Parts: sequence; structure tokens; C-alpha cells
Amino acid sequence: MRNLKGYRRLADVPGVGYSGTPGITRVRLPGHDSTPRVETFDFDGRRQQSLRWSGGTTSASPASQHMDSDLKGVPTPKLLQDLAEALELPGEPQDYHFAIQSTSQELWRRRRDEPPVLEETERLFWLDIRLIEACPDAVADEYNDERRFYEVRAFRSLILLYQAEGAILEALDVARRAGRFDQQQPLLEDLERRLVVLRAEDGP
Repeated sequence: MRNLKGYRRLADVPGVGYSGTPGITRVRLPGHDSTPRVETFDFDGRRQQSLRWSGGTTSASPASQHMDSDLKGVPTPKLLQDLAEALELPGEPQDYHFAIQSTSQELWRRRRDEPPVLEETERLFWLDIRLIEACPDAVADEYNDERRFYEVRAFRSLILLYQAEGAILEALDVARRAGRFDQQQPLLEDLERRLVVLRAEDGP
């Protein structure tokens, strides 16, 4: 069963190293004082639990409710502002992960038309990786008593970014981190082969 725990804000999640965004006033955000309660129910013959927010009326946390479902038409400054605000609101680690992932992937899509977003995109990729390394349950579920991880798009995008820059060691580091979540194995193997070749070319 997934470990259920709600946090006041992403900065309260241990091990992530997120300090927040200057200029965001939490108390002005809707749902900033929301606290969850655990709801237990039976589904498919198994006892399940989930967190209920807003007085038990919804399973969607304030952090997840703050994000638009379609980000394509959202201007970049507002996109970043909305994410910064969502990360200041109560939620579960998976809520923060999906908020970061959806925003960073939309920025990644814009990188050729808006080159300045690339630096921010890379920062968000690393924030997402630190979050799931601290809270693996945020991207995991159980099927037939077997733990399986959801796709974490930051891994592949960051590997491709570092490959394009010729930063093989950095790409390899990301691929090895991805391997801990059963992801990007072909890219990991390819990078390890390339590193062997490069070291052989450099000689003893």
C-alpha cells in the first residue's frame, strides 16, 4: 500500500532541497490551510486508502487543483508562476511531481521557440528527480503485489539534453539514476558503451 502523507508545501518534503520561490505569499493562495484526512475503502477486493481534501469533498489536493489541465496556451511567465504557487500549496509528493513534470515538459516543447526557457527547464528536471529520489512512492504503484514505476519524463529529456551538449558523464549520471526506477535502460547501455569507446580513444 502506498505511503500516504500530505505536506503543507514542497519545501516541507525531506530530502528534496527545495526552498520555495521568493515573492509567493502562501496565505493568499486558495487552499493554503487545507489539511487532508485518510479515507479507507474497498476496491477490486482489496482494502485501499486515499487522502481527501477540502473537508473530505475531493481527492484532488490544493496543489493539483491549482494547475491547468492544458498548458499549451499558457504564457511562459504565467506557467512558471502557477507552478511556483502550486508548490507552495498542500499536497502529496505525487501531486508535486505531476505539477513539475507537466510544466517542465511544456517548457521542453517550447525550447526551440523560446531558448531562454532551457535553463529553467533543466532546473525543473533536477527538482523532479530529487523529489522522486526522496519519495519513490510518488511514481510507483503495485500490480499483483509487484511494485512498478510510472514513466518519469525528466530522465529521458535530461539525458537527451546532455547528449546534445556532448556531456556524456552528466548524461550517464542521469541514466544511472533512471535505472533505479527501471527506466531508460537502452540509453544507459548505449552511454556506457560510448564511454568505453571514448576512454579507449584517449588511451592509457
